[in-house]
Amino acid sequence: MVNGSWIVALTVALLAPRSIAHPTHSSSAELVQEADSVRVVLRVFADDLATVGAVGPYIAERFALADRSGAPVRLEWAGADTGADVVTIRLRGRMAAGLSGAKVSNRVLTDRFADQVNLVRASYQRRTATLIFTRGDGPKALP
Repeated sequence: MVNGSWIVALTVALLAPRSIAHPTHSSSAELVQEADSVRVVLRVFADDLATVGAVGPYIAERFALADRSGAPVRLEWAGADTGADVVTIRLRGRMAAGLSGAKVSNRVLTDRFADQVNLVRASYQRRTATLIFTRGDGPKALP
């Protein structure tokens, strides 16, 4: 799952000193249902992500998805890109039952910043749903 995550950590470390400070701590994630799988695209400010060290294991520990029965969805590392001040992380997982009723947990950087706000937007079955996570929030179910 963490293949290539050392490249992201190195890139983030190199980018962070040049980043322009931002007034808020936030991230956004998009979940898209694709046939029997889910695609996750997570965007995080590079200078914030630089505080975590090894990115792959950190994301695996802080971002989770479970199907409607509560079974964890194994999210595989699918690459990452850096651009300007943002790191885009891509994950994929097998999810035959779809996102309806799935539980999402996004605790990314809530351990680092008290004001961290994480948005998750899910697209599935011709609808969208948005969840908001802050420090102390547990998993939340998609409608």
